Amino acid sequence: MLHPVFLPFASVALLVLSLTGCSAHSEQKPESSPMPTAVGETLPAWQKTWRQLAERLMADGLDAGKTAALFAGLSSPPSAEPMGVKVRELYTGKFLSKAHPTKKAQLFQTKLGIPGPWFKGVVTQTNARLCKKFIAEHERAFALAEAHWGVPPETGAALLFVETRLGAYVGKHNAFFTLASMAVTKDPAGIPEYLDALPGSSERLPWIRERMEQKAEWAYTELKALLAYCYENALDPLTLKGSVYGAIGLCQFMPGNISRYAVDGDGDGHIDLYQAPDAIASLSCYLQRHGWKPGLSVSAQRKVLRRYNAMDIYARTILALARTIERLP
Repeated sequence: MLHPVFLPFASVALLVLSLTGCSAHSEQKPESSPMPTAVGETLPAWQKTWRQLAERLMADGLDAGKTAALFAGLSSPPSAEPMGVKVRELYTGKFLSKAHPTKKAQLFQTKLGIPGPWFKGVVTQTNARLCKKFIAEHERAFALAEAHWGVPPETGAALLFVETRLGAYVGKHNAFFTLASMAVTKDPAGIPEYLDALPGSSERLPWIRERMEQKAEWAYTELKALLAYCYENALDPLTLKGSVYGAIGLCQFMPGNISRYAVDGDGDGHIDLYQAPDAIASLSCYLQRHGWKPGLSVSAQRKVLRRYNAMDIYARTILALARTIERLP
């Protein structure tokens, strides 16, 4: 959402309850070791890169002690993957899609009243039952969200299923390391393995460089938001799993949206999007702020859901799964 385009399956915004901890956080942290600090000691180029990024973040107002310690502990150079994947996506859309057109999926009518196509294998009775069980387990959180923002439990659960399988898969990447790596990768020379696989890329390096600089600045803004969120809510940035572009939590928020739409759904004083009450409240707040309200037509509901993720098939799948949940005994 909230990303340029959400990756479904993590590829993707109150009130009072009480759940704590971060059970869905990363199982492993990026490798860490003390960064050399002795006067006159020569640092590898990649350590200088991390230090410069930390200094920029601190100059922009982030907690100096926490930020310096965080980056001083990194012993891995920036990863080329986040920027490489993004450049490949942008380049393919700009220069290669027309050369290899894909067949446009045709809409078809269904008994659910939600036209297809949908994401394959998502709109099933089995998945609907999983969602209904999830709603029962978090009944109060869904009830509060519906009362406050008008988002039905079935819609909220269906969205969480499409995004992260109800929290079962929130992404395999460390969100902090992903965004930090992307923020410092501005030169095409830093992603050679990705450019080598793109026909004609050597002739379009100025365009690629410009896109990389734009996306690096975007990633820096998201990184700053992520660290501010972690510092404020006592979360360790090195433990947050996320998408390849840094979306986090059950609801896959981009960090830049957290301050605008994320909500403390269980009233514990912290916003932890890896906990169901906070994720349920936050996604409901987001949808309501983008036009969701009771009584909307299917077409209007699709329009709102596409503000969460621009793909029409994404919105159709959520509505179809929600309708399936509603029709369960």
